[in-house]
Amino acid sequence: MELSGIIKKIGHSLVEIRVRALKSIMCKLEYSLISIPDIVQEKMLFVYLLEWFNFPEVPMQEEVLDLLLTLSKHPSAAQMLRDVEAEDFLSQLSANVEPRLRAVIDATLDQLFQLPELIPGCTPVFTQGLPNKPPTGGYFQKSMLKHVDQPPLKIPVHEAVKCLKFSVFPWLTLTNTDRHILSSNESSLRSSNPNLVRATCELLRDVIMQDFPAEIFLQRPNIAKTLLSLLRLGSGKGEASYLHLQALSCLRQLCVGLRQRLRFHRDPSFHSAKQGDTVSQNSSYSQEAQATQHSQASSPAAECSPRPSVVGGTGQRVRGDGQDGDAGSNSGSSHRSAVAAQTARQTPPADAGRLALPDQGLEDDPEMGLQQLTLAQFTVATLEHVIPLLQTDGSHVFCRVLELLFDTVLLLGDSICELVWDDRSLVGMELKEKLQTCMDLLADVLSYHQDNSSRSQVHHRVAYTGSAVFTIQFLQTILPPEKASANVPEKAVTAIFHLCLDKSFGMALPSMQETAVAYLEQLNSDSHELYRRVTCATLWMESTCSFLKEGEKNWPELLEMAEQAIEGLPFHEHLPVVKECVHFCAYLWKFDQPSPVLQTESQKLLLKLLSHPLLPVKIETYTCALDVVKECLGIQNMSRKESGLCSGVNFLLHHKVLYEISAFGLQDSAEKTTAHFLPDT
Repeated sequence: MELSGIIKKIGHSLVEIRVRALKSIMCKLEYSLISIPDIVQEKMLFVYLLEWFNFPEVPMQEEVLDLLLTLSKHPSAAQMLRDVEAEDFLSQLSANVEPRLRAVIDATLDQLFQLPELIPGCTPVFTQGLPNKPPTGGYFQKSMLKHVDQPPLKIPVHEAVKCLKFSVFPWLTLTNTDRHILSSNESSLRSSNPNLVRATCELLRDVIMQDFPAEIFLQRPNIAKTLLSLLRLGSGKGEASYLHLQALSCLRQLCVGLRQRLRFHRDPSFHSAKQGDTVSQNSSYSQEAQATQHSQASSPAAECSPRPSVVGGTGQRVRGDGQDGDAGSNSGSSHRSAVAAQTARQTPPADAGRLALPDQGLEDDPEMGLQQLTLAQFTVATLEHVIPLLQTDGSHVFCRVLELLFDTVLLLGDSICELVWDDRSLVGMELKEKLQTCMDLLADVLSYHQDNSSRSQVHHRVAYTGSAVFTIQFLQTILPPEKASANVPEKAVTAIFHLCLDKSFGMALPSMQETAVAYLEQLNSDSHELYRRVTCATLWMESTCSFLKEGEKNWPELLEMAEQAIEGLPFHEHLPVVKECVHFCAYLWKFDQPSPVLQTESQKLLLKLLSHPLLPVKIETYTCALDVVKECLGIQNMSRKESGLCSGVNFLLHHKVLYEISAFGLQDSAEKTTAHFLPDT
């Protein structure tokens, strides 16, 4: 019988498939369809049985350990277990299981540490009158040959899940009535009647999700999965768009409820008596709620009060199970509840069992528990379904989608840690792949709103900004910058690069753009260097414009802007700024008591212009300097009696400037440089 397919499924990432495959193997062994010798040579069977305990959900622990014990009694199977280092794994596992299971592990280890006398199938041969002939193939001989000729392949089995901060909530069972409520609403969500689907979504949001603990919808995930499937309907226009809004509202309410329940379970100061395991018809699944109801049962108003909320809730609302009545009347189900309560108080204990309501039957917890979603699975699935809806032309839909995404990413941070990028377990690798898919989807959304040339430019600009903010928060939640280079897809890298170059985004949200730049530096050094150069060029051009404008005479600021304007000359080549700089330097040297700092800095500025590598800039500098000299020392000033007319050339008389002119300006190979300056001097 071919067993490799079934054995492979024992290591599947879905717990339902693993359980079915294991049960199939055990049933075949039980009914002798296969035997132990048939499977002892399947090395991967032992690997998957050991890896069974590395998953977040580990059902049927006792059955797996019993199977390992049974297999270990066969010498070949014991050797296989030793080859995959089962003794180390089981020794570590023993400290993390219940005491009754430790005995099974200890028995298995005893089998592994026993050395068989003979290979299975080899029978000792005794000859009368001759000494016993040793077997031709013994355990040590086989082991020696195996280690010499073909070393065994060591298969790691210690890949535990390390990336989950929070996996699943404590299991809550439901009564028949509550299960009927959920199943009927699930059926209504799957209806082809859009009006019924719309009404069901409103009922879920306003009643059912207020009445039931939020984790119920992860432990019975059909409603959550149906809501996610509604987001894939149609093109997002007309009736489909309205259903999208209803589903988004329900999912957001579920996310809010999950965060509240998560805080409830994580509160370090939380102390309570043992909680019940049942969410009954009136949601009295905890001792706290039951105590509250018991204290209220003495008053007639309490007997007919509407269904209370989950633990900690005080509001009153309809139950949503078709059995609601007017809280102020004695008719309907409220009256029947009061009569039943009064009858129960008057009935002797011996007859109480005969009056038990039929809806108190409980479901099979282990079977239902195999279907539940972890918090991480729900949040990642929600992101995958919701992010594509950001590519919409409707502002209202976009806002609802963005609100849900921000609530979801908070849950993501509570359920997954940054170790997800290094986690080699099946769960970790699956989450990593889906998170990278979400990054690709966000890159598509940013590209869509950035490149869209439709009439609604304002909407697309707002949508681009909102999507960019969410993208940065998403990355900050799950991905440290130092791990970004190996885990961010190429499309997302391009989107982050464009985001860094977006000047208006940086002016509106500078901290967000700084975070994007930090990621870009780790993702692509070439793109980061290009971003840095573009940023510098932009700053230089802005400084050029500011310097040329007339404003208050704040000399240090003007001097700084002039220096930056000169740095930007290779980009804008706006030569009038050279003339302004020369006149600015000349002006700073005219004062009777000039500032030494300003003189020194302005002199450096002039020397940069005189030795600038661009020939047009150098020619313009010498031309402007010549014009200043002519204006200050020209013959037209003979009739003017103003003092200080000649002080305008002071900036050229410093020894450093004169050395630059005489040593380099006079010897310049460009004729235009000397033609504009030397003949007139």
